[in-house]
Amino acid sequence: MRLKEKTHRKFVEFFEKISSMYQGKDFELAYSDIQRETGAASVTLKRAIQALAEDGVIEVQPGRNSRYARFRYLLAAPDIEETPLDASAAETQDSETPSAEESARFGEVFESMTEDVRELTQLVDHLKRRVRNQEMAIALLQDRLAEIEDKLRKH
Repeated sequence: MRLKEKTHRKFVEFFEKISSMYQGKDFELAYSDIQRETGAASVTLKRAIQALAEDGVIEVQPGRNSRYARFRYLLAAPDIEETPLDASAAETQDSETPSAEESARFGEVFESMTEDVRELTQLVDHLKRRVRNQEMAIALLQDRLAEIEDKLRKH
């Protein structure tokens, strides 16, 4: 079962983003949330999930009910920390080694910043969903208003 390249990429990016929010652990999502975020129809959603599972991108298990599923993103990116440490190992031999206290403080600040960025990303995503929902409600109201105006003009 093949998907269009754009659709495939959209779903892979979506699952990669969600997996990074959950720090690579299993996560449970409602199919409707996936649909809303990707903008895909329900048929496309089912095909995409099945195709990604067959390709080994994600692992899917039943969720708490038929509207949810548990996912595991299998294409986790290699640890970012490994490469800079290996590359900087040669440099640190030539330069001064920072004290353990400075390293600990830097680690705490980095972890704190990472957590703040993660939290802000989640808040922004939540606000985007709320705006999208409100836009859809406005569009429905505008359609209904247009129908009423048409009825008034006819009478």
